[in-house]
Amino acid sequence: MKVVGLGPGPMGQVTLETLEVLRGAEEVLVRTSRHPCIQDLREAGVVMRFLDHLYENSEDLEETYRRIALEVVAAARERGEVVYATPGNPVVAERSVQLLLEEDVDLVILPAVSFLDAVFVALGWDPVEGMTLVEAGSLVERGASGLDPRGALLICQVDDRIMAAEVKTVLLEVYPPDHPVAVVSGQEDGGEKVEWTVLEELDRSDRFHHLASLFLPPLPGEEVYDFRRLVEVVARLRAPDGCPWDRKQTHQSLARHMVEEAHEAVEAISRGDMEHLCEELGDLLLQVVLHAQLGAEEGFFHIGDVTRGIVEKLVRRHPHVFGKDTVDTPEEVLARWERIKAAEKGVASLMDGISPGLPALLYAFKVQARAARVGFDWGMGEEVLPKLREEVEELAAALEEGDYRREEEIGDLLFTLVNISRHLRVDPEVALKKAAGKFAGRFRRMERLCEERGLKLEELSLDQMDLLWEEVKEGEGRTDSG
Repeated sequence: MKVVGLGPGPMGQVTLETLEVLRGAEEVLVRTSRHPCIQDLREAGVVMRFLDHLYENSEDLEETYRRIALEVVAAARERGEVVYATPGNPVVAERSVQLLLEEDVDLVILPAVSFLDAVFVALGWDPVEGMTLVEAGSLVERGASGLDPRGALLICQVDDRIMAAEVKTVLLEVYPPDHPVAVVSGQEDGGEKVEWTVLEELDRSDRFHHLASLFLPPLPGEEVYDFRRLVEVVARLRAPDGCPWDRKQTHQSLARHMVEEAHEAVEAISRGDMEHLCEELGDLLLQVVLHAQLGAEEGFFHIGDVTRGIVEKLVRRHPHVFGKDTVDTPEEVLARWERIKAAEKGVASLMDGISPGLPALLYAFKVQARAARVGFDWGMGEEVLPKLREEVEELAAALEEGDYRREEEIGDLLFTLVNISRHLRVDPEVALKKAAGKFAGRFRRMERLCEERGLKLEELSLDQMDLLWEEVKEGEGRTDSG
């Protein structure tokens, strides 16, 4: 089987080798009759059979290209030899040829002028400066995650306004609305029409067809705000002529900031404040990148090692997603995760791997949850309440006997409260933070009442303070009901 390209324009762009093959073929299978050189080929005596009918009744273009490839293969096996012609270059943005390469047939592909050559000439753009080429449907399917706005972007096969609108939606995740876009349209005479617009106006007029492509020039580096830019900014801050404060930091000095930022993110989650959560996640990500930059400077690891490690771990520990295993419930997922983790690390105890650097409430929560995995647990939260009363009694007894057991008994009491909260699916850290915040708010209102009444809080008796406290609480009740 021979596969040839008809180039992007009139017959003058068809190579002599290809023209000789076309004229010598008994019949040429042509993917589509929508090409500028078809009439010239007819006049030159080339016998052609077009496959446009295979576009009908197909759910999508992938199915169309697969049907085309199967018909070409069937013809080759029936005749022993066939010539298949595509627009442009057969190996540039030509899915049907890629499918042919997967088939068990002898294939000879002749080089040809591609639509890219015409586009580069029309734009005056040298691709050596950096460019990404992507098909419109593929871009819409996979989204913006793989786009790098630092280089130019060329999107081919933008067939109609609907596709243009879908492409625009993806691009707006990376580019600003006023970013320039060139619509490059192949003309029937083989020329290229270039029409410049801005991204937000892209689909406002009907200027698309099967020979239309989009060209987006690079974004200036200072206008890019992706993960790579964050890494570059942090490296600049740590450079010899960077920020004195950032250059002074160590893993140890930054550790408390990591904890603080994590807590602030959790607080935003507890309040349901998504705008604040977005900001706090950025602050938390900054801490990760700072530690990775320090690791790179020390020669231990860099940010690529961090991302590679977590990606490999996620894939390895989710064989039911990335492999052939199956699970039905979240509990099965968790159990399998722990088995894989134990096999990887050679973990001897369920308690291994829980960081002692966690906040005390979270550490207690995780310790209890690990023990519960093997059934060492209370049945329901209500069943822990007698244990809570027992711990209160033991604390009272310790207070009567002296100081030496106070810390231990208070610890047992708190540990039991964490157990109750875990059974009731309440985060003890969040619950305590809310309680403390409620207390602080009421105390501030007590201070304001004293100021309004010409009183000094520190001069009041405890009974007077209690009265103020109850007044504040009653005020909250009236506010809630009103």
